[in-house]
Amino acid sequence: MEEINTKDGEIKHIAINGVDPTKENIQNGSYPVIDEFFAVTAGSNNPNTAPLLDWIQSEQGQKIVEQTGYVPVN
Repeated sequence: MEEINTKDGEIKHIAINGVDPTKENIQNGSYPVIDEFFAVTAGSNNPNTAPLLDWIQSEQGQKIVEQTGYVPVN
């Protein structure tokens, strides 16, 4: 799998109220600014929906989440 590089220097991470935006602080909720990812699938009869959601939460899916600059669930 090709690694995705998002560290181009364009995004500045800042501490808020003395809390740094580290992976750990984002995951444990102590960093006060986060964004959620939603996969809206309500009412879908597509048989690929459940496997896609499972994959997003899998080790491989979460690695890609992290490589694209987001913080994985775990």
